[in-house]
Amino acid sequence: MATNVSIEYANAEKKYHDAKTPEDKLTALLEMRSTVPSHKGCEAMRREISKKIAELKSTIERQKNAVAKKGSSSASMYVKKEGVGQVVLIGGPNVGKSFILNKLVGKDIAQVTPYPFATTEPVPAMMDYDGASVQLVELPAIIEGSSEGKAQGKEIIGMVRNADAVVIVASSKEEGKVIVDELAKSNVYLNKTKPPIDVKSSSFPGIQISGKEYLKFGVEQLEQYLKNTGYSNSNVIITGTINSLSEVAQALNERIVYKKAIAINSWEYSEHKAVDWKCQIFLLLDAILVYTKKPNQTLEQTEPLSLPKGSTVFDVAKHLHKDFASKLKFARVWGSTKFDGQRVGPEYELKNKDIIEINI
Repeated sequence: MATNVSIEYANAEKKYHDAKTPEDKLTALLEMRSTVPSHKGCEAMRREISKKIAELKSTIERQKNAVAKKGSSSASMYVKKEGVGQVVLIGGPNVGKSFILNKLVGKDIAQVTPYPFATTEPVPAMMDYDGASVQLVELPAIIEGSSEGKAQGKEIIGMVRNADAVVIVASSKEEGKVIVDELAKSNVYLNKTKPPIDVKSSSFPGIQISGKEYLKFGVEQLEQYLKNTGYSNSNVIITGTINSLSEVAQALNERIVYKKAIAINSWEYSEHKAVDWKCQIFLLLDAILVYTKKPNQTLEQTEPLSLPKGSTVFDVAKHLHKDFASKLKFARVWGSTKFDGQRVGPEYELKNKDIIEINI
């Protein structure tokens, strides 16, 4: 190395050499450019890094265009969403996805075979959960190389991107890791959350940062990185710990999607286990079921309303009829309240499987 560099630069350079994809290499190069020493002796180094950045950006753009052209003429996988939400069943070949789908829906929907790659297209089915319907979709097998298009990989992963949640069917941690890794290579992250930093372009000059105390590295380093990535004029809000520029890059990467997931081993199936799995699958959807009753009628749980977690009595009234919301006086709730039939106001937050009586 021709000149002394910081530890941050050395770490970024190692990330560059270890990177497997153009996008990862670009992220590392941007980090290198923001941490290269500012003295005159490093001008050549900065020029060389900038040249590589420009070449990589061009390469990535060509790849995007090629994928778009190819996708416009090739068949894609798609299943219209129905019910409370869409949950895809994914896994390697011959791991029991069809068997699990049939057991969870209580019907022989998918063909169960002793040989691999029997499923060649999505198989949708509806799972009953306490009167509500959750759409399950079994997808063809994901294997090593699926993220690069092997064995319909891009189409299959495209379905995962569009789904509301994921169930991995695997008989070992190693099988599950293959699935998680292939999805991550395609910017689908399971059971992770977006780093707590929000960057928006601003019409005002300069970079305004709120929450600097959460940064575990220098503010100047963040500002330089944002300038290098086209955010010279921006508002930045940080609401949690940010340990590195890699987390900033992840937050800025609009291609990344985050999905909740659980893992199921088909060899562990039992009727009791299936009941537990159904509950876990429903919880992935961040929804609640609410049963309604009319005043002076018995409590009969029939078809529930499906609402986002955090919904209130007012939300239920509005969902039932706009006049109910405007005329709502109070409600009685059975389930999450201290005692059955407790009187609550419009802002009371309902819980899963509550029974509610609207009074207007």
